[in-house]
Amino acid sequence: MKKLVNTLFVTLGLLTFGTTLAQDTDLTVNVDSSYDIEISQSTVAIDMNLPTHFTNGNESGAQQDHVKVVASSAYKVTAKASATTFNGPNGSSTLDVSNVELTLTDNGDLSGNQTTPSTLSGQASGLPLSNSDQDVVTANGGDLNRGFNVNYAIPAANAANFLNLDDGAYTTTVTYTIVPQ
Repeated sequence: MKKLVNTLFVTLGLLTFGTTLAQDTDLTVNVDSSYDIEISQSTVAIDMNLPTHFTNGNESGAQQDHVKVVASSAYKVTAKASATTFNGPNGSSTLDVSNVELTLTDNGDLSGNQTTPSTLSGQASGLPLSNSDQDVVTANGGDLNRGFNVNYAIPAANAANFLNLDDGAYTTTVTYTIVPQ
């Protein structure tokens, strides 16, 4: 009998220690739209200081990854100048900002982690600056870190508008805005 009781305790002990206990937890991932835009070069210049510039125009050259975008879903980017005319070296001027055109080109995913970037439409090409929001790029989905090269240009057709101006800098501020779609 004593042997049966010891065997029973050992068997019950094994059954108790061999039981697996489990508990559950609920996991929630909160997703909210997120958008960010960054301008890489805070100052861009176009020189108008050679005779050929006043006949052929001139450009800033491609500003590498000038506009960088992070977006969790479809978006568009707009651009606008701060006024209809440039600020001249002596204050206001009559030189219209639309004499300068901008062109955006896609430089793709800068993160190296997005295998399928969004599809783009409506990339600006030769778009005259304006003090109204203008669409410069539209994307059908989100992007991790998309770069856009931007070239600012004074085309030959507008070059003569820079004749007979006071020497000095003519400036405007161009604001890029990202808007969810």
